[in-house]
Amino acid sequence: MHEFSIACEIFEQVMTTAKEHGATEVKHVTLQMGRLSHTNPEQLSFCFKVLSEESIAENADFIVEMIPPSLECECGYTGTVDEEKIRENCEFKSELLAYAAVMECPICGKPAQITGGRELIIKSIEIETEDQN
Repeated sequence: MHEFSIACEIFEQVMTTAKEHGATEVKHVTLQMGRLSHTNPEQLSFCFKVLSEESIAENADFIVEMIPPSLECECGYTGTVDEEKIRENCEFKSELLAYAAVMECPICGKPAQITGGRELIIKSIEIETEDQN
């Protein structure tokens, strides 16, 4: 389960940032996660909660915003995958397989290159400091 090692990295970054800013509590952590990152958001959230026990991040809300894959085609098109089209492909057992099935340019129909959707980014960390108490 690589979610644990990812959660460890996120926790370390959150705690380092919180310490640098004199935090007494971490209120919210918002993460942007690409749908093609091969990471389970529920498992990642669980791991973060376990790691943050008995720390200033213990009660932090862990929010994951999913990012759809972005595409680029030789015809000049750049954009994201149509999430509705993926939901229509519900016969696929895996969401990743459904994405792979629609990685074609919506303009010309040719295979498109995936240019985004694999990222894991800490978007924001909301803290409380002694001054705010």
